[in-house]
Amino acid sequence: MEEEIRRLSARYGWDLSDEEIQRIATETVAQEKVLDRLRQVDLAQTRPIMGIFKSPLASTGKRRRK
Repeated sequence: MEEEIRRLSARYGWDLSDEEIQRIATETVAQEKVLDRLRQVDLAQTRPIMGIFKSPLASTGKRRRK
């Protein structure tokens, strides 16, 4: 992982120190473990939550009154 970070650092001119590269590599390994757990979750039979992408509620002045 450190070699990949070194390559990216050189490619994009970040000039990361060895300490920064090691810290990024350590954090990446920890995050990969979390992502591996998430990839194992089977959501095939799960319905999506409704209303996540709805537009915000209209202001109270625009609501219909009964």
